[in-house]
Amino acid sequence: MKSLVFLLILFSASLQAQSYLEVLEVIDGDTLRVSVAGKAVQLQLKGLDAPEDTDNPKLDFDMNRTGLSKEALLDMGRAATAHLRTLVQPGQQISTPMDLEDRDRYGRFTAVVYNSSETSLNEAMVRDGYAHPLRPETLDKPLRQRLEKAWEKARRNQSGLFGSHRQDFETWLKGQR
Repeated sequence: MKSLVFLLILFSASLQAQSYLEVLEVIDGDTLRVSVAGKAVQLQLKGLDAPEDTDNPKLDFDMNRTGLSKEALLDMGRAATAHLRTLVQPGQQISTPMDLEDRDRYGRFTAVVYNSSETSLNEAMVRDGYAHPLRPETLDKPLRQRLEKAWEKARRNQSGLFGSHRQDFETWLKGQR
């Protein structure tokens, strides 16, 4: 038991201090698997949501609340995941001020993430039209404002899913509210 507590304390300190992490996998359009102190953890891009690219309970929930087919939702999700893979790939380093206290309802760490070019993946996914910003009160105002500005640009330019899957994306967005 003592060794488990020690490992947890060591792991916690490492998460708070580490600013550069190796990407192990792009899981979907808003989630990465990264290495932290030699452990694989899931890291959710903070403040946004992208369509699902695998059959899971969230996909079922999205089908029920939007009326869209599983294939339509998965097609958008695969496009979002493919776009995130153009921004970051396994083996690359990312930087993030990750905080152990900041987790989503699924237990994933949430953070603003920057690729090696110092591009915010969070803002890029929204600006490029592959994810939409969430509006939780827990987001700090500067992040919320940056994501909303990126969202306005995506809509105005008909970027990403606005252009390739416009009707389905709009339907999905209405279901997210």
